[in-house]
Amino acid sequence: MQKNKDKKVNETVNAFQKASPYLSIIYSFFGAIILFGYVGHYLDQHFEKQALFLILGVFTGFGLGFYRMIKVIKDLER
Repeated sequence: MQKNKDKKVNETVNAFQKASPYLSIIYSFFGAIILFGYVGHYLDQHFEKQALFLILGVFTGFGLGFYRMIKVIKDLER
């Protein structure tokens, strides 16, 4: 009984280890967009612009998130 439980735990751990690079892609991609979008929104309020910095922030976050995604995928291919 204990062996079956240990086997299930090991399978779960292995599954999360295999999925972790893909999860980091998702977190870094959306995290960059949200972070830079928030900074852009703050700068818009501070400098009283319509949505200039928000748009720039979202696109910058998208670009950096996409760059990080490509970097992680290339590392996985090795």
